[in-house]
Amino acid sequence: MNHKESWIPLKTFKRYSKLMLIMMKNCLIREMQFRANFLIRIVTELLWLGMQLIYLGVIYAHTRELAGWNQWHMIALLGTIHIINQLFEGLFFDNCARLVDQIRMGDLDFVLLKPVNSQFLVSLRYTDYSSILNAFFGLAMVGFALGKLGIALSFAGMLAYSALVVNGIAILYTMMFCLSAFTFWMGRSSNLFELYYQLGQFSRYPGEIYRWLLRVTLLTVIPMLVVSNFPAKVLFGWLPLSEALGGCALGLGFLAGSVWVWKLGLSRYRSASS
Repeated sequence: MNHKESWIPLKTFKRYSKLMLIMMKNCLIREMQFRANFLIRIVTELLWLGMQLIYLGVIYAHTRELAGWNQWHMIALLGTIHIINQLFEGLFFDNCARLVDQIRMGDLDFVLLKPVNSQFLVSLRYTDYSSILNAFFGLAMVGFALGKLGIALSFAGMLAYSALVVNGIAILYTMMFCLSAFTFWMGRSSNLFELYYQLGQFSRYPGEIYRWLLRVTLLTVIPMLVVSNFPAKVLFGWLPLSEALGGCALGLGFLAGSVWVWKLGLSRYRSASS
């Protein structure tokens, strides 16, 4: 089996877009067959979001600022994290979780035999619409917080914020995808997902509260602050252009790293028939 693959060329963009729409349509049909589960997941995420707001309320009942961030700054940060996490979970999380068993059981054979980029297919095969819908609640939180702060976001600001949100999703995807791809070497890597959850806790707070060594680590090696703080800071005008560009370059570097890890993993893959 030939595992050599290349990135999707521009001339096939329409083909991949059509394939993505077909996969999303099939997932929507599946979701509508289990409407109760769909609604329960939405309510569950709303309850979790409500608990986070209560937690912030408790903190700011005893202080006016946290490392220079007031209550509305933190609500905008929480809304931003919610947007990024929900879009990531809606598009990528389930696919990355399934990848572990595909590699271990040899089911990856069915993906590699298809005339399509295998990383694209294993990353985007399933869509979780309840998570995507939940992202809009985070967007509403951000809009409400900006109103309380008296910030009117310009069109350029919205573009910068959107770009950094996409960049944050790309970083989360790369981290989760690479943890799943370690199954090529470890036989099972699902236990590493707990590491991903723990690292995600760092993104919930301003980077200024961390000591310099941990902060540098969270900006480079494990860039959880780039994921959450950078989009929030651009809303407030706190993020220099150089840092924004550096964060986006880091995201692109992480994506390129995911391609390298995937190709390296495929070179070690033993199909079910091996």
